[in-house]
Amino acid sequence: MSMKASVLINCPIHAVFECTNDHVTKWSSIVKEEEMLNVTPEKVGSTFRTITNEHGREMTFDGVVTKYNPPYESGIRMEGEAFRLTADYCFKEVPQGTRVTQTSTVQGKGIFSILIPIMGFFMKKSNCQALQNELNQLKRFCESSADSEA
Repeated sequence: MSMKASVLINCPIHAVFECTNDHVTKWSSIVKEEEMLNVTPEKVGSTFRTITNEHGREMTFDGVVTKYNPPYESGIRMEGEAFRLTADYCFKEVPQGTRVTQTSTVQGKGIFSILIPIMGFFMKKSNCQALQNELNQLKRFCESSADSEA
């Protein structure tokens, strides 16, 4: 199942890129912990562990940075017990600030590999709304950080 959402943030592209990639636990309502395990000089190939909590269910994911081209794009791939996730971010400078677009895919593992395609149609709307909510929180975080620095 793939999802896409976008948000316009009234901040410079470099600041939005940094907030998105380096301060996830400060703006995300889902990501509770993130630990870098190995950081490569070029960032691509760096590994990390993330703990999420959604609807009261805690999950641990091991991840790898798949794209890192500041301030224009970044991407990650994460593996958990039940799911494989990818998230690719595109940052575009626009007159009003920065447009961030996230494209994500979720693949189930085990029984979830059967359930996700079956339930995908019903889950897509709520998952797209959750993705949009996360980007809206990123917007609030970036803009409030910019306000406090001004």
